[in-house]
Amino acid sequence: MASCEKILIAGFSGAGKTSLLKQLKTHPKTQGVTFSDLDQLILKKHGKKYSNLSELIEDNGWEKFRLWERQEFESWLKEEGKGVIALGGGTLSPLLWELYSKQRKLLFCYLKVPFEVAWQRLVNQSDENRPLVKLGKEKFHELFEAREEIYCKIEWQLDGTQKLEVISEAFWKNISVFNV
Repeated sequence: MASCEKILIAGFSGAGKTSLLKQLKTHPKTQGVTFSDLDQLILKKHGKKYSNLSELIEDNGWEKFRLWERQEFESWLKEEGKGVIALGGGTLSPLLWELYSKQRKLLFCYLKVPFEVAWQRLVNQSDENRPLVKLGKEKFHELFEAREEIYCKIEWQLDGTQKLEVISEAFWKNISVFNV
């Protein structure tokens, strides 16, 4: 793989991006690498009075959330040094893909899971009532199909149905370009 400074983990809600990010932090190759979760960056800056992202979106709407998401993402990109970020499930829009997919200092990684796996993971989560679950399974599937068109453009894909340890090892194996 080509040399890069930042790795962006993309995938649909329920793919396991946040869980993978937590697993990646435990690897010995993490020295000098920062790890961020875009949803958590948004919640930290704009959601101090909310207990979860769902409440923030309900009170402020999707349009405002997507604006904050873009602002936090662009701010993260400007930070110095090597970094890995878990994008929100809807962050990777066609426009963002066109703007950033060919930048040499960025590397996209698609954490891929089948629709039913993503749906079951979100429905079974007890820590937070995810905003997309409230839309219902049919609408969730429509979004999944639409976003899959963008995600499939990403060359580097990892199987999100495997154990986190296996995914993490595959991730680190593929990014020796970080020189960590």
